[in-house]
Amino acid sequence: MATKRTVLIFNMVFSIFFLLNAIAIMGGLRLYPGKWHLLLLAAVLGNTVWLLVPYIIKRHSGPKIRFVRALLNPFWVSWILFIFLYTFFMLVTGLLWLLTARFAGIPFAHFAIIPSNTYLTVLSAMYVIGFLQALFLVKLEKVTVRVKGLPAEFAGYKLAMITDNHVGLFTRLSRLRQFSRMMNDSKPDLVVVCGDITDDDAHYIPKFLKGLSPLDPAIPVVGVLGNHDFYANPIKSLNYLKDSRLRILLNEGMEIKKGSSSLWLAGVSDYAAGRFGEWASLAPDFGKALAGKPSGVPTVLMCHQPHGFKESIKRGVELTLSGHTHGGQFGFKALKWSLAKPFLKYDMGLFEEGGSQLYVSSGTGFWALPVRFGLSPEVSLIELQPQS
Repeated sequence: MATKRTVLIFNMVFSIFFLLNAIAIMGGLRLYPGKWHLLLLAAVLGNTVWLLVPYIIKRHSGPKIRFVRALLNPFWVSWILFIFLYTFFMLVTGLLWLLTARFAGIPFAHFAIIPSNTYLTVLSAMYVIGFLQALFLVKLEKVTVRVKGLPAEFAGYKLAMITDNHVGLFTRLSRLRQFSRMMNDSKPDLVVVCGDITDDDAHYIPKFLKGLSPLDPAIPVVGVLGNHDFYANPIKSLNYLKDSRLRILLNEGMEIKKGSSSLWLAGVSDYAAGRFGEWASLAPDFGKALAGKPSGVPTVLMCHQPHGFKESIKRGVELTLSGHTHGGQFGFKALKWSLAKPFLKYDMGLFEEGGSQLYVSSGTGFWALPVRFGLSPEVSLIELQPQS
């Protein structure tokens, strides 16, 4: 049964979105009166999807629910994003008109039509480019990390990293195998998977595992669960992964040896566990993940969400690997900027703080919207070197 707080939040969100719809649609009707039927049809279809939200976010899915979610989720998110962006445009344009052209007697429609056409053209072009990047391009991101206390035997040790694959109904097996071939060609010593294996449904884990087939069987594959793996039911996810090639570290660690030297690889659970009472016992536990670590041995720790880096700093973890942010699926690596940056301290790339380091991948897949403008899907190749 919904709580009063849940009902209040829903009503607030619905009211705000209703207002945004009204602003965008009324503005659109003034600028494009001849296309009123198309605007109203888009509005009706876009908002009808809200009635299907319970099915879109349903945790335990059947074949019909999976199809509905896979088909409608991108459309729903596209509509929400468009309404926010076009409302912002209308408000800014309206303010400029009030401050300038209104006093010259220029009608709002005449003032705004060319900027609106330009704005919509740019948005459409960005969507198409981002769509092509998300579904067809991939970049091998090479990163060298100098690790404090790394033994000489581990100099040049390479970890190939993928994260946030969000495997679902329409995910192409050939695409997953493309990522694996890229990792395999980079000759890694270890492959790490930093969570969000599937998009809220453990049913697709076998597809993900099939996608690992191009990897050399001698290369170990180790990973952690992400928040979407918890939304999918973590126990079900772990059951699918039992006895598979992918070993999940759930608040535990393992020793990797080369000659007489060692490296500690640890993995913590995801913070989403705390949102569900039934999974509270699986909440991240850095103490357990580091228990048993030999003294003086450096640690590489996997934590899906980068805000776990704060705990890594407290515990002196040398290197933490994370994903989760996707770089907002919009950004520019060359400028070190992503859409996630205004909201997250650690959005993408390499960070150093308090003697510890964090690498945040911008993600290998996408969530909901098949668009990654400026940020092609990333396969990370992290080479460890001793600090001089």
